[in-house]
Amino acid sequence: MGVRKDVSAAGGPGQVRKATDIRSRSMVRAKSPNRWAFTLVELLVVISIIAVLMAILMPALQKVRRQGRRVLCGFNLRNMYMAHKTYQTETGKYLANFSRNPYTPWYNHDGFRTGMGLDRLTTEQKTRRLGELQEWTPNVPRKMICPSAKWALDHPEDGFYPIDRSYGVNIDGDYEAAYKNPASNYSDKESWVRQHAQKLFLADAMDWWISYYFCKVYPEYGEQWLGIATYGATAFRHDGGANVVFWDGHTGHLSQEDVTGNQRLWDPL
Repeated sequence: MGVRKDVSAAGGPGQVRKATDIRSRSMVRAKSPNRWAFTLVELLVVISIIAVLMAILMPALQKVRRQGRRVLCGFNLRNMYMAHKTYQTETGKYLANFSRNPYTPWYNHDGFRTGMGLDRLTTEQKTRRLGELQEWTPNVPRKMICPSAKWALDHPEDGFYPIDRSYGVNIDGDYEAAYKNPASNYSDKESWVRQHAQKLFLADAMDWWISYYFCKVYPEYGEQWLGIATYGATAFRHDGGANVVFWDGHTGHLSQEDVTGNQRLWDPL
């Protein structure tokens, strides 16, 4: 009888089980955080491991990105060479250069723009903006700009970019050739080049024309366009070198030393 009273006082067997279940769940909840939570030391260890992995992987990822930009740049150069070559094949003439016409850079030429699938420019769009730092109106889409040409990418106008701060054509020998044969209009210019596979045609640049006598400027100023101070500068923007395309159409990557120390690379005669 005493046992029954005790059970009744406790509320019966069902109440006892319920109380026991509540206590069990409370103990589980109390223990769970201790079972799964990290200590401060463990968190610091995890963070340190992640930091080490990032330090190892980041240089490799950056290298891959640089290589990707270099490949895209070489693709641009090859396409521009083909546009020049198509025009020359169809007309028998070389695209206008500044030794012939200082107001029509090669990239403003109708033949080049047609070959690249671009709209022709109006006379106003071709006009040199004397007194302005960016002398010619930017007129090409972003995809035609070298991905590492920072100044060009940072100075668009109305959605177009200045290709003359991305690529330049080798003009060495043009002056002499023009004076020797002023009536040619460059119709026989390619025949003057004796070693097509060794002669520079287009390259990374800070100006739309490049020359051996100005090719050492870039290391001092980098991706800055300062006007006269950076005229004719080859841009060594790809791991200390420049992407180039030769007269025979093959592309390559040349170190700064290869470009500045080899005058034969430049002279097309």
